[in-house]
Amino acid sequence: MGDEIVLPLKNKKTGRAVKWILIILFWLSVWQIAAMLVNQPLYMPSPAETFLSLGALASTFDFWLNIGYTFYRVIFGLVLSFGLGIPLAFFAFRLRWLESLLRPAMAAVKSVPVMSVIVLALVWFSSSFVPVFSCVLLCLPIFYTNTLSGLRSVDKNLLEMAEIFKVRRHRVIREIVVPSVLPNIYSALSVCLGFSWKSVVAAEVLSSPKYSMGYQLYATKIYLDTPELFAWTLTIIVISLAVEKGLKRVLPGGGSL
Repeated sequence: MGDEIVLPLKNKKTGRAVKWILIILFWLSVWQIAAMLVNQPLYMPSPAETFLSLGALASTFDFWLNIGYTFYRVIFGLVLSFGLGIPLAFFAFRLRWLESLLRPAMAAVKSVPVMSVIVLALVWFSSSFVPVFSCVLLCLPIFYTNTLSGLRSVDKNLLEMAEIFKVRRHRVIREIVVPSVLPNIYSALSVCLGFSWKSVVAAEVLSSPKYSMGYQLYATKIYLDTPELFAWTLTIIVISLAVEKGLKRVLPGGGSL
C-alpha cells in the first residue's frame, strides 16, 4: 500500500521537473537562436556569454553585497507597506470619515507613474531611501484596498450571531474577521512582491545608491557590457521568483499567492 502511494507522488514530481526542464531548454534555445541571428554580443549576448558573466560576478564579494542591499530595501519597503496599509484599512473600515478622507489620496497614489514617484523621492530623500519610499508608495495602496475589500466581505450573519451570543470581541476578530481578510492580504502580497522588485530596482537605477543591483544595471549601460546587463537581469528575475516560491511554502495561505 505504501509503495502504491509513494510511487505516484514520485512520478508526479519527476514529471513536473521534466516539464520545467523542457520549458527552460526551449527558451534557452530561442535565446541562442536570436543571439546567432543578431550575431552581435553588444545587442544580444548568447546564453553562454551571459552565464559566464554571471559566474564571474558571483565569484566577487560585491555581487552578493549589492544583492543584499537591494533585498534589504525590498523587504523594508514591503514591511512598511504592510505595517501601514493594513492598520489604515481597519481604521478606515471603522471610521467612515477616514475612509472618505483617504479615498482620493489612495486613488491619486495608484494613478501616479512610477517614474514620477522616483523623481519626487529624489528631491525629498537621500539616494539610499528613495527605493524604499517608491516601494511603499506603490504597495501601500494595494495592501490598503485589498484589506478594506476583505473587511467588507466578512459574513454579516456570523457577526450578528456572535453579537447575539455575546462572543468576546477578540474572538470575533480572531475567528471571524481575520480568516475572512487573510485571502485578500495574501493576494495583495502576491501583487506587491512583483511590484516591489520592479520599483526598487528602477529607483536604484535613477538614485544610484552605492550598493544596489539597480546601480549595477546602470553601470553596465555606461560601459556597454551587455552580457553583464543580462546577467544582472537574470539574477533579479531568479531572486524575485525564489522569494515568491519561498513565501508560498512558509505562509499558511501561500497557495493563494
